[in-house]
Amino acid sequence: MGGVLVDVQRARAIRNFKAIGVSDADKLIDMYYHKGLFFNFENGDIDTAGFCRLLSEYAGKPIPREDIENAWRSIIDPPPAYKLEYLQQLRKKYKLYLLTNNNPIIIDWASSPDYTSSGSLSSYFDKMYISYQMKCMKPDLKIFRMLIEDAGIIPAETLFIDDGECNIQAAKKSGMAVYLAQNASDWRNELNLMIND
Repeated sequence: MGGVLVDVQRARAIRNFKAIGVSDADKLIDMYYHKGLFFNFENGDIDTAGFCRLLSEYAGKPIPREDIENAWRSIIDPPPAYKLEYLQQLRKKYKLYLLTNNNPIIIDWASSPDYTSSGSLSSYFDKMYISYQMKCMKPDLKIFRMLIEDAGIIPAETLFIDDGECNIQAAKKSGMAVYLAQNASDWRNELNLMIND
């Protein structure tokens, strides 16, 4: 999701978490693999209420849940319309799955009708596989095995797109073809070349 379909705004999220009292947010928030409580949240070890409570304890002061949710949401932008239109075109010929390291705050927002101009992000995929629900995160090979088994895909006939090199390497080990995207890039032409090759 982040870095491929939507642009990741790490610096903005760090600023917003620091503003609400998480002084070392720059050490906890990573482009690909968060640390500490942020990792535990995306790995499904704690739920939203637990994350908010523990983050307040960590910061040494009460932080309103709304402020935490707004800071989390600031890490990504809504997807550009051209990428959503491209997904719609791809779905005419291919099955599309989303595999993302993510948390309930972001996914609840992305699954709401307010996330994009045309509604929920889930309407663009056959199924979404989310780390906190699966209790496992990329680049762990286990999450790829779970996806392959549940979706019934054939790895050799599957193209995996990600902006993290370690995730790309894990997908390769799982037998998939891969494409390394750059955050905030338009990768449609490269993808068309790979599909048509």
